[in-house]
Amino acid sequence: MRNSAVNCILTAVAVCDIGTMASYLVYIIHFVLRRNNSCTPTFTHSWLQFLLWHVVLSITLHTTSLWLAVAMAFIRRMTLRVTALNSQWQRPRFAWKLCFIIYVIVLVLCIPNMLVHEIAKVEGHNWKPGKTCKGFPSNYSEPVYTFMVSHAATINNCRLFKWNIWMIGILFKIIPCILLIFLSFGLVSKIRDAEKHRRKLTSVPSNASTDSKPLKKKNGTPDRTTLMLVVILLVFLITEFPQGIISILCAIFTTDVHKYLYFYIGDVLDLLSLVNSSVNFVLYCVMSSRYRQTFWEVIIPSWAYAMWNTRRGSPTELSQLQMNNSLRLGRKQSYTPLATEPDPRRDEEYSFEGSMSENRNGGGHRL
Repeated sequence: MRNSAVNCILTAVAVCDIGTMASYLVYIIHFVLRRNNSCTPTFTHSWLQFLLWHVVLSITLHTTSLWLAVAMAFIRRMTLRVTALNSQWQRPRFAWKLCFIIYVIVLVLCIPNMLVHEIAKVEGHNWKPGKTCKGFPSNYSEPVYTFMVSHAATINNCRLFKWNIWMIGILFKIIPCILLIFLSFGLVSKIRDAEKHRRKLTSVPSNASTDSKPLKKKNGTPDRTTLMLVVILLVFLITEFPQGIISILCAIFTTDVHKYLYFYIGDVLDLLSLVNSSVNFVLYCVMSSRYRQTFWEVIIPSWAYAMWNTRRGSPTELSQLQMNNSLRLGRKQSYTPLATEPDPRRDEEYSFEGSMSENRNGGGHRL
């Protein structure tokens, strides 16, 4: 799992998604499910501090996840473009360095989120326990707190506040979505070109025997990677692009957007972020066999996994195919070749096999 650059980025994305959903879980339990509990104060100073860190943490992790998806598409694109084996784009060390750089840059850019809001006490409004609550003295009350725009964000005509909103809309949403569109379409185009090239090299003449029919059927199978990349692109566009548009509108029409738009669809935007984090896990498990295999090894007990793997057959057909390709091309076993990676040796073998098949089926009788 750690020997592939793409798998390293998938691991970093999984860490971001776990942190995002864990923070949202605590938020939903206290501020949504327990909000109507008359015996527990909801908007205390300590819980407002958690809410502030929840907002900053969710934005940071979700933005990091989005930029990591862009980095993953970039690495896959460069891997298909570079013909050298074990290039720097395929090395896990390069992937981890890239992940660390993205983490640090996004963290620094999210610092203004901690400065634009501050916790303030709501004057003239205190929380009081219900009549059925026990353990509280008579006439007990606690102050209620809320968020307000900080003084630092309002000076200079709200420059810091507006700059933060513009940054969230453009750097955190719009730009990564646009980059993901171009990289994904370029990657899909590269995969299709490589698939056409492979089919051309492995094509069989029309007068071939019936033994070659399974080969044609196999070559006609659609590329799963292409389909998964399209699905990932659609998920990111559906969940992230609208948030970027709303953030830009909020920067232009701050008061109106907060009053008439964001107040009603804020929960929907949070739901889109959670959908993105949860769907990513399913898509990555479907797209990466190594990711899926490692997940089962971690979740299932070792004895159960060994029994299941024995019945299923070990290694899997995909792992066996990759191992055979690596051994045939003289590569190290730690290197996992991509299915669409340009390879002159493999193309030469396919051409040789195609010519031999043509000779066996009458191709050698031509003048």
